[in-house]
Amino acid sequence: MQNNKSKGFRSFLKEKGYYIVLLLCAVAVGTSGYFLLRPSKTPKTEESSASVSQNEASAAVTPSQQAADVIATEGTTPTEPTSPKRLTTVRPVEGDTLYSFAADHLAYNETTRDWRTHEGVDLSASLGQEVVAAADGSVYTIYEDESFGMTVVLRHTDGYTTHYSNLAEEVAVKVGDTVSAGDLLGTVGQTAGVETASQPHLHFAVYQNNTPVDPEDFFNLS
Repeated sequence: MQNNKSKGFRSFLKEKGYYIVLLLCAVAVGTSGYFLLRPSKTPKTEESSASVSQNEASAAVTPSQQAADVIATEGTTPTEPTSPKRLTTVRPVEGDTLYSFAADHLAYNETTRDWRTHEGVDLSASLGQEVVAAADGSVYTIYEDESFGMTVVLRHTDGYTTHYSNLAEEVAVKVGDTVSAGDLLGTVGQTAGVETASQPHLHFAVYQNNTPVDPEDFFNLS
């Protein structure tokens, strides 16, 4: 009985084996095609990795960007304007005004006997009277002026310079010295060639950015 079954199975395989092989091949091809044609998830993984990398890079530069933003913000933060320090002024000698400021018109000069401008004021004083700095500053130059004699020039803030002329030959300061208002500069002399007809005095002039300024206005800065 069993032999008959075995012979029957072998006979079946012999007759139908070709078709079975074809069926198995078809199944194998179909299975392979399914896996080959199925959408791949790899790009999403790469995108995810790229996104992570970008996030990490962004996190890496963020502190620098934040620091730059802070610096830029600090640089543009408006600050309250500071008021310029005003000069404290004093009169270089105590005396009346003999000749007033006349930079924009002509005034008669008794020594030269002509009409000319006068870019300062002549302050009456006695020979040898002390002359002091009219404001804080530094000694810019000391020289013998052809018209106004021995002269000391001080430089101040805001473009101001003060000029002390008709001094005695010996002065109490040297170029580069820092002085305060009221410090001794020298004494009144009689060295101004164009003002010898006047009584002893200090010829005092003020300039701002090389433009003559009325000394009386300068005294009123304080």
